[in-house]
Amino acid sequence: MRQDRPVRARWARDRGGIAGSVTAVLFVIIITTVLAGVALYYVPSWSKDAEAEHMNKVANQFQSVRDGIEDQIDQGEGAGSLYYHIVMTSGTTSSFLGIQGEPSKGTLSLDSSGSVFELHDADNVSDVFGIGRGRISFQSRNSYYVDQEHIYEQGAVIVRQGTCSTFREGSEPRFSRDGNGALNVHFSIYALYGDSAQITGTGSAGIETRVVHTEETVIPFPSNRNITFNASTTCGDGWASWLTDSVLSASASANLTSSNYSVSWSATGFTFNIYSVSQLTVRFSVVETRVSK
Repeated sequence: MRQDRPVRARWARDRGGIAGSVTAVLFVIIITTVLAGVALYYVPSWSKDAEAEHMNKVANQFQSVRDGIEDQIDQGEGAGSLYYHIVMTSGTTSSFLGIQGEPSKGTLSLDSSGSVFELHDADNVSDVFGIGRGRISFQSRNSYYVDQEHIYEQGAVIVRQGTCSTFREGSEPRFSRDGNGALNVHFSIYALYGDSAQITGTGSAGIETRVVHTEETVIPFPSNRNITFNASTTCGDGWASWLTDSVLSASASANLTSSNYSVSWSATGFTFNIYSVSQLTVRFSVVETRVSK
């Protein structure tokens, strides 16, 4: 009977050791499962939210660029320079037990020869009334949220996702009728002047603008003319939709119908025709532009 006691004691100790080992293994399994869940679900969710917030910031910053340029044009050539900060990365997402998402980076570009816009006589393409060019863009490199390209061109702020582009705001053409019912049209043309550049990195970058020249020209047509406004741009669908909306919004006050205009677009641009124009007013602005880190 006494010999059984050491055996029972050893068994008790072994059983306690086994229980401790099982508990430790279960604890490791639980922690591993939790960390895997965080890595597979919560980190992507946090990162997606951070990237979406970043895209909203960039959209608002590009809107500020457009508004600033319009203010500079209104003030004239002595307005001076304006500088705008563009956030380049989404920032690090929330950390949980040392797990956190990597910030997404973007690329800020100035292409001073890109996105060419031309206003000319529809029946005589050599009779040109204004040429604008230049484009500022921010291309995201998101890992979880949909990639976006934010664009400023020809006085407009556009967001492009995949092959689709959507206008946020632009300098729309204005339509009116004189006392005789003749159609008058007003266009704004923008030329971005500066060295083309591309910046990719963390932190923030900047866009600097200065209006170096602006003028407005009134061109009467004793015999009505057909006018064409076309462009080479990757945002042809957005431009076509926005120009159509501009005509429709002026249809009542300017007595416009579908016989007064036509719009077509492709992956490389758009064409907007306006028929029987009696007078054309063109505001032309040259904007010195620079992007820098």
